[in-house]
Amino acid sequence: MTNTQDNRPIIEVCLTPALWYQHDPKGKNVVVIDIIRATSTITSALHHGVAKMIPVQTVEEANAYLEKGYLVAGERDGIKIPHFQFGNSPFEFMGEDVKGKTIIHTTTNGTRCVLMSKGAHQIVAGSFLNQEAIFNWIRQENRDTILFCAGWKDHYVMDDALFAGAVVRELADDFRIIDDSTLSAKLLYRYVRENMLRSIKQATHFKRLQRLGIEQDIKFCMSNPHFDVVPVFDGEGFVKG
Repeated sequence: MTNTQDNRPIIEVCLTPALWYQHDPKGKNVVVIDIIRATSTITSALHHGVAKMIPVQTVEEANAYLEKGYLVAGERDGIKIPHFQFGNSPFEFMGEDVKGKTIIHTTTNGTRCVLMSKGAHQIVAGSFLNQEAIFNWIRQENRDTILFCAGWKDHYVMDDALFAGAVVRELADDFRIIDDSTLSAKLLYRYVRENMLRSIKQATHFKRLQRLGIEQDIKFCMSNPHFDVVPVFDGEGFVKG
């Protein structure tokens, strides 16, 4: 039975960082969404045994960690930063060599959103790779929640909105929708969920990244291998929640 009580918590979608000023994270949970590829990479890394993924906003900050002997992962405009040990592919963090390690992580879009979300009650990383775990976590928390889409340099991208829509659709009976951004994400997912990859291939973000030769990453990030992990930001980095 649908819960129609007014005391249900609110779920809202911020479609790009440029719209973040419209949202107040204080007292709310924030799910950061950067499907291709930051939050998918964070999820994959923790699932495969990485101890912590620490987001930093600038290459300069990441370089400072590198000089201290940390393992560093990073990309700009989808391209691996050459002198770092890792780029931003979820496949790079599946080996024995990263188990138990702390990784510094800087990306064009996703890590910025994590830092923008500070002040929230809790911050987690969401992706299709761990969607059931995210659904369950949000439902159990039963708290006002912002789904924060990283987009691409402040622009809307379809893959992030699709995941936000998947979350909203799953939780529609338990949370209130009070704005059209959230409703639009829900409807987008409803109408393309059976052919998400085909729809994504029409998107400019896909075409931009496909030119970099990372189509394998894109297909994986749009899949659902049922990783049972919720990456929780502990004030410094993401750890397995």
